[in-house]
Amino acid sequence: MNRAMVAAIVLSVAGMSSQAQAAKFDPSESLANFQPELSEEFKQLLREGDVEAGADFFERKCANCHDVAKDGIHNKGPLLWNLFGRKAGSIKEFEYSEAMINSGHSWDYATINYYLTRTDRAVPGRIMNFRGIRKDKQRADLLLYLRQFNDNPPALP
Repeated sequence: MNRAMVAAIVLSVAGMSSQAQAAKFDPSESLANFQPELSEEFKQLLREGDVEAGADFFERKCANCHDVAKDGIHNKGPLLWNLFGRKAGSIKEFEYSEAMINSGHSWDYATINYYLTRTDRAVPGRIMNFRGIRKDKQRADLLLYLRQFNDNPPALP
């Protein structure tokens, strides 16, 4: 086999690998017609996560618009108490975008992670003025922080 053939085979296998990953976790897909899954790597980040780092991130990036207290209030964004398991756009006292109301998903580790990766692609037309969190570790830490603000915190995946 010559070098050109070997290079072509290597490139095609590498391309298939990245296509398989993209199909598994594709931020260009709207949550309205896509059910994301968590990668094993992200599950590991959740298991090894840092709640304090998640709290720090929340205070810096989320607390201006969201409250997490059980008796908290809606702000520019909805109250995040009992976020896990809640149907998106379902709090009657908060005015959501039509896009969020019609997104048709419930919040779990996979959907929150996917949404926070690129909010504009996950729910096109959403109101939230926050593009997303690029770093997996920061999203995992934030999810660990948020899960404790639930009547029945979900088990880690």
